[in-house]
Parts: sequence; structure tokens; C-alpha cells
Amino acid sequence: MERKTRTRRPTAAERLAARALGRPEPEEVSEDVTPSAALHAERLTAPRESAKPRGMQTADWYALRARGEECPPAA
Repeated sequence: MERKTRTRRPTAAERLAARALGRPEPEEVSEDVTPSAALHAERLTAPRESAKPRGMQTADWYALRARGEECPPAA
């Protein structure tokens, strides 16, 4: 999914914050206008990383976690 942005003039607070931090005042500010429903759908369909290392048996992994032992890093 493509992220959509638009530019706008900076607010007074953004200009003051830039001045307080010693940065130049922004000419324009870009903001994300991607619909939140699209972002939510993207997060739901994205594959999740597994905490269990690849090649390790699930029962062994749960046993290590139950005993509080350190698991090998996920591959």
C-alpha cells in the first residue's frame, strides 16, 4: 500500500518549537493522510515475526519459556 502525504504551512507551535531547538523554521510540513482503515488492514495482513527460532520444536520452546531459561535467538 502506498503511503499518502500532503504538505501544509507550519503552525505557530511548530515554528516556535523549531526556534527553541535551534533549528531553522520549516517552510512547509508534510503530514500523513493515509486512511487509518487502510493502515489497520495492512497491519492485519502483514506476516508476523515468530519468537520461536526456526527449526526448534514448539514443545521444546514452550518448555524453555516455562522454566524461565534463555531461548536461542530467533533466526
